[in-house]
Amino acid sequence: MSIRGIIIDSLSYPFSNWMRFLFLGIIVLISFSQYTFLYLVKINFLLFICLDIIGFLFVGSFARGYLFKIINKSLTGINELPGFNDWINIFIDGIKVLIVNIIYLFPFILIILSLLSSGTDLRIILTSLPDLNLDLLYVGFTHFIPVIIAFLYLILIIPVILMSIANMAYNDGKLSEAFKFGEIFVNVSKLSWDGITWYGLAFYGEVPIIIGFFIFDEILERIYSVGWKKLIMWYFATGIIALILIFGGYFVANITSNLILNGLELFSLSNYNILRILILSLVLLPYLFIFLSRSTALIYNSAIKSYWGSESYTSNYKLQQE
Repeated sequence: MSIRGIIIDSLSYPFSNWMRFLFLGIIVLISFSQYTFLYLVKINFLLFICLDIIGFLFVGSFARGYLFKIINKSLTGINELPGFNDWINIFIDGIKVLIVNIIYLFPFILIILSLLSSGTDLRIILTSLPDLNLDLLYVGFTHFIPVIIAFLYLILIIPVILMSIANMAYNDGKLSEAFKFGEIFVNVSKLSWDGITWYGLAFYGEVPIIIGFFIFDEILERIYSVGWKKLIMWYFATGIIALILIFGGYFVANITSNLILNGLELFSLSNYNILRILILSLVLLPYLFIFLSRSTALIYNSAIKSYWGSESYTSNYKLQQE
């Protein structure tokens, strides 16, 4: 399937079943309900954190599991949003998806947490520029470099995460299929660094390279089957569409909330924020998540078809039969 075909199909796919679409929206809304409570009642910080954890880990796992199910069913050729049956497996799959994300995003999380724990404020750079304070500028710049590295890593690792989750879905939800370690321990054992230089490179330079060893074997084989050019084009096109949906949807949610509340003469800041959260949770976020899940499944499926038709797969299959 062409990139254009994947995008068009993925944009229309969320409308294949309105009831299931809205049901996912309700799950997403519940997972973000703590933010609605902020505008309804006064809650202390500890209660908010507890609700946040419950919403993200527990309720959010059902949403992640359902999106995983979308990928799984799309890979089998089903062109309609799947049902919400088998809640236990949906929840378990959601936990697996969370684990995959945490492991692949660990370098990004580590760098951000290390910067936050050190009290880094990127505004140091701005305050040091007018007076040409080289000391402050140096401090700010040395903190800014890890941030750039972290976000570059994030941009590069997102398609890997998506392909890993799709690979897991293709292999009946086996968590190990999202991590093809290959010869990682052999490769790591060959590395030799000295003192502080090793520490700096390991956390800010070599972590993305080391993580790269994790995705050899099947996942990279699938990417090669798609073709790097097609994968990059798909990632760019899907990312642009996602950004348009986010900013466009946010703008529409703001305008719609204003129009509805002003029309009913019920406008207040709290009502405005509550209605905006409702619209974003029930419509925008479910649509965006479904679009990304469907698009991931279709690009991965094109890799499967290319791989199955390749000479390498045919020869490997014959060897296995012998």
